[in-house]
Amino acid sequence: MKRLIVLLCILFVIVPAFVFSQSMDGWTAAYGDWKMVGGRLVQSSTKAGMAQAHMRLPQSGIMQFEFDVKYVDGGQDMFGAFGFHIGIDNAARGKSWGNGKSFLLWLTLDPKFYGGSGVYGQAYYSSAHSVMDMIHRPTAYQLPMERLKDINLDRMAQYALKVKARINYNTGEVKVWDPVIPNFYYRFSVGGPIRGGNYIAVRTNSLAASFGNFRITKPSSF
Repeated sequence: MKRLIVLLCILFVIVPAFVFSQSMDGWTAAYGDWKMVGGRLVQSSTKAGMAQAHMRLPQSGIMQFEFDVKYVDGGQDMFGAFGFHIGIDNAARGKSWGNGKSFLLWLTLDPKFYGGSGVYGQAYYSSAHSVMDMIHRPTAYQLPMERLKDINLDRMAQYALKVKARINYNTGEVKVWDPVIPNFYYRFSVGGPIRGGNYIAVRTNSLAASFGNFRITKPSSF
């Protein structure tokens, strides 16, 4: 679990079996100001909390998810977050805290509440649309200040944070690649098989961001 959150703090290979790489027209907005802009899925409201959009995608076996996230607006008040749901059995159709039964990987900025750099990787287990709990101490995994010292909000829109995760739904094992250190990944387990995955989702909280370049594949091995 420790490696899980270390990886999320900096979040969140060519594989043999290609599933799809699409324009993201299959996304459905549940809550927030979502639209397609230049082939990217954009959530443009900096006020919407619990904003999320989902896509129907049956999940099983071993799957790999790759996409990137770009900052659009928000963060000037030193508050905002984004995340990625996997293994959703029944996606929420409106504003909701959780998202059916699923796992959420979450990156949050909130120095007023948490202190320090205020940037933390967190992981949640959602058991219903209204019930979702963190699976560790909120302040357990902090992004070190030295990783943040050169960040300039005025230039954030020029940078795409690359996300790459491989999940074994049969065992609950997960690998997430570090977007900074080449060929380095973090490995952890969610505690058992992930069943009933019919949807994936992206979400933001008080942050405008865009998601693009989705590539979903089925590797032959974990």
